[in-house]
Amino acid sequence: MRTKVRFSLLFKFFILFGFILLFVIGVSTFIITRIVENEIREQVEWRGISLAKFLASQAAEALLQEDDLTLVSTTTGLKRSNPGVLKAVVLDRKGILVSHSDSILLKDKPYNVNLKRPYKVVKDKLSGVSIDVKLFDTGKAIGVAIPMVDRIDKRVLGDVYVFLSKDVIEEAVSRTLMVLMAIGAGAVVLGLIATLLFSRLITRNIEILLQDLEEIGKGNLDHRIRVRSNDEIGLIAEAIQSMSRQLKLAQEKLIESERIKHEVEVARRIQSILLPRTLPNIKGYQFAAAYHPALIVGGDYYDYFRMLRGQWGFLVADVSGKGVGGSLVMVMFRTIIHSEAPISSSAKEIVLKAHESISGEIPDDMYITCGVAALNPKDSRLSLVSAGHNPPLYYNASVGKSTYVEIEGAPVGLTMLDKHTMGEVLEEYTLNLQKGDTVMLYSDGITEAVNPRGEQFGEARLKEVFTELAGSGKSAEEIKDGILDALKEFTKGATQSDDITLLILKVD
Repeated sequence: MRTKVRFSLLFKFFILFGFILLFVIGVSTFIITRIVENEIREQVEWRGISLAKFLASQAAEALLQEDDLTLVSTTTGLKRSNPGVLKAVVLDRKGILVSHSDSILLKDKPYNVNLKRPYKVVKDKLSGVSIDVKLFDTGKAIGVAIPMVDRIDKRVLGDVYVFLSKDVIEEAVSRTLMVLMAIGAGAVVLGLIATLLFSRLITRNIEILLQDLEEIGKGNLDHRIRVRSNDEIGLIAEAIQSMSRQLKLAQEKLIESERIKHEVEVARRIQSILLPRTLPNIKGYQFAAAYHPALIVGGDYYDYFRMLRGQWGFLVADVSGKGVGGSLVMVMFRTIIHSEAPISSSAKEIVLKAHESISGEIPDDMYITCGVAALNPKDSRLSLVSAGHNPPLYYNASVGKSTYVEIEGAPVGLTMLDKHTMGEVLEEYTLNLQKGDTVMLYSDGITEAVNPRGEQFGEARLKEVFTELAGSGKSAEEIKDGILDALKEFTKGATQSDDITLLILKVD
């Protein structure tokens, strides 16, 4: 009986995509409103500069001619004929008020502008003289300060201040925000509906496939897989269907020895479907992988997959069972990994989810060992987890040495370990990779390979070969080929007793 999941994939997809959608809409709204605010502010600023330059030019002429009437009419006219101008002020060099757009009673009195430091200073020219145009933000208005310049003597006569209302900025931002909120609300509703449909489309086939696997596991080899889809799940469904048909045929027509050979062939076909055809193309990194099955299927498997936050996951696994039974378990394991990886943020999280999903679903005498790595290409951080698997090999280019990364862990699928206990047992180790660093995940088919004298290749010899190849600056593909060549030279044609699998990651 399957363990009841606490949170379904449908619920996880809904929460994940809903959060992403809200985050994207929120960030977009913030950015767009800031852009609109800045654009409107720039328009107000340049309008204020234009008006202030006009007033400074007119006021300078009137001030030189001591024409107070023209000075007052120019100042008041500027405010009256330009909506949005709150006030205009003309001061002489001593800070005495010469003209005010709101009152002529303030003339000849000291005038304290009381402005803080300008938030922007713009270089400009007035009457052929280079000037600094100062911009102030008073909270409710944008102030522009420009000196008055005598066109003939090129001397500064005083200063002109023009204050423009910020209402136009606030209104534009408010209108933009309302429109974006309306659009965002619609996008959230449509996005969540689409997420539900998309999530259901994925999880439905997985649920049906697990039910079919349970039925086949009970011995009903005539059961037909009900999943029909043009994706990886569809390929797995076809492989399982093919496996059940071949197994049924073997049971009816072949003797025990022929049946075992047929199981091996079916298992190999499934393995060829499970293994990736290419490796990821990630800038700044090299990858290489190899898988050589033994005469007896050992259930080895390597893979890569995308994870949360732009991470890439890499995996080498080995099922304890042999033949078709081991292949079935590996199919289930791969399905779970590819379902959980896109919503997992660490190597440990993926292993724990796989353990929770598969524990109790496979025979008590079967389990899976695996080495899992999660790479963040942005900061070259690599987290490693070993679920009862061989320790990863790490070559540190800065010191020119290799070490086995010993990590505590237990195999996946052991019913004696619940999720909490597994989480305590499982250790996660993080490497900060540098240029030239190389990491290898592998199966025990390499270290336990024997020569005609019965001697094992061993961890020490593997470490020595790996260090020599990585230290000589060879590519990931050359390192892989070098290890396989060394293994071939050592075994000298001896019978291969277990699958040989390795996966190499190198930083360019």
